[in-house]
Amino acid sequence: MKHAIYFKFYNIFHNESLSILFAELSYFFFCIIFFIKKILYKKNIVKMDSEVALKNITKVYPDIVSEPEYINPKINNEIDLSIVIPVYNYVDLIENNILSIIEQKTKYKFEAIFVDDGSTDGAKDILKKYKDYPNIKIIFQKNIGIAGARNTGINNASGKYLMFVDCDDQIHNDTVEKLLSKAFEGNYDIVMGAHNLVKESNGKVVSVLPNIYPKFNLMSYKNNDEIMNYPGLPWCKVYKRELWNKVRFFPGYWYEDTIIQMLIFPQCKKFAYISEVLYEYRWYENNFSHIQNKTTQLKTIDSYWLLMKILGQYKNLNLKFNDMFYTLLIRHLSLYYYKTFCGLDNELVNSLFVLACNIIKKNKPSKDVKLPYILKQTEKAMLNNDINLWKLASCFQ
Repeated sequence: MKHAIYFKFYNIFHNESLSILFAELSYFFFCIIFFIKKILYKKNIVKMDSEVALKNITKVYPDIVSEPEYINPKINNEIDLSIVIPVYNYVDLIENNILSIIEQKTKYKFEAIFVDDGSTDGAKDILKKYKDYPNIKIIFQKNIGIAGARNTGINNASGKYLMFVDCDDQIHNDTVEKLLSKAFEGNYDIVMGAHNLVKESNGKVVSVLPNIYPKFNLMSYKNNDEIMNYPGLPWCKVYKRELWNKVRFFPGYWYEDTIIQMLIFPQCKKFAYISEVLYEYRWYENNFSHIQNKTTQLKTIDSYWLLMKILGQYKNLNLKFNDMFYTLLIRHLSLYYYKTFCGLDNELVNSLFVLACNIIKKNKPSKDVKLPYILKQTEKAMLNNDINLWKLASCFQ
């Protein structure tokens, strides 16, 4: 929430220090409002067994059987970066996307891997025009979704670093140069740049909002957990290829990019952020994330099934279940988890809540973890199965 408030003020004042001040003050008042509402709320303990809860959601929306394929080509020392671009339609925008990539002004060698995921509007024909470009690979496949398309790109990538670009977005002509220069200069595992949020409605750009994260830490993560202060979005980052050797997007699920923050970030030992806009991200009034709850409500239960797969993979990677990951779990199981499926009927919401509580109880460290006030209340709610406190806290994250 702090970052969202910060960006609103930054777009008014264009001053980092002033925006941070107003963001902190605003968040303080949010906490006061939360505290008042907490005094007035009525405790509601959900007394449901976790096995019953699991049966409830499985009955209406069972998990899908979906496992990604892991192919790790040998790294080609002559290729510094592999850019993976999943393509599904956007015939009117794809050429601008292609040009923004092939017209990079950089001393680094890169390959651009376009994976057409069964486009139906003519985007495929645009791609074919560029098939003979020396640093472009074009792969055509049947539609299996953006996760599967990204995985195909990863499985064919041989660069030292990996980068993702969405097919309706554009990168600046110095994006590769600046991200890779920083990466090689400090041998960083991940380097992230700032981006513009390009809002579009009815085919017209209505606003361009710069999302530049401040140097001052607005979140609860400290020191070597710094990367957790940043969003787990796939794009506008370069990653060392080996971070992906045992990680892929899980195909068939919504919220597939949850793996970035929960499986890729925890592997990162050295991170850098460039506070310069290097990426243009298009945001639509009627895009997937804004209409999903109105169209196929039950599909939102993916948020639970996907998290279970991620937790299993987290263990397979031998990553530590430390304070950082516990904090991330609590934040995820409130800020994202509740808001994802809050429109479902009460029985399903109660069931998903019980399953979330079970996750927190199983992964709670033996000692208390220092958490911000509202996040501490979220933890309290989940340890005590108090769904009303959880709902309240989740709305203030």
